[in-house]
Amino acid sequence: MPAAVRAQQALPTASPTPAASSAPAKPVAKPVLKPTPKPPPPQRVGISGVWEIQIQYPNKTIYAHFSMHQSGDALEGTYLSPHGKKSRLAGSVSGENMVVVVTLPNGKVLRFESQLNGTTDMVGMFTKADGKRVVFTASYRPKEKFFDSLSPVPGGIGNGGIGTGTGGVGGGGYNPPR
Repeated sequence: MPAAVRAQQALPTASPTPAASSAPAKPVAKPVLKPTPKPPPPQRVGISGVWEIQIQYPNKTIYAHFSMHQSGDALEGTYLSPHGKKSRLAGSVSGENMVVVVTLPNGKVLRFESQLNGTTDMVGMFTKADGKRVVFTASYRPKEKFFDSLSPVPGGIGNGGIGTGTGGVGGGGYNPPR
């Protein structure tokens, strides 16, 4: 290699002077959006909630529902008949005993007297408006929206006309009124 080329390589070279400018922008981090956690469901008080009632006649069983709220020993709420009619209910709880009185729109009264088994089951006597008494059982059924998902037919699909006599439920399923 010629001496002139070696001399050029040995000389230090000046680096270019940066032009006066603002500092380079740092990339802005986008905030990470996390879904808001769903709040826990409200705590159930006593026997508050939705109950599926099985009224047990000798030749058929019909289904109705309670949506009850317990405050102390008092109960209040809504009764959904096997025909999809809503009525107000009131009642009381004393230890393992419960009484619910349903007042129908025509002024007639239904009475449910039962023995509670914990907070999820009950068995008792249903007194119809005409005074006749029939055995009933009921089971707690947690639901998010009471009237949106009820069916008086077990499984909610319909029963092909079973129990279509007086007080029974027609076949083909059931959609409650809104």
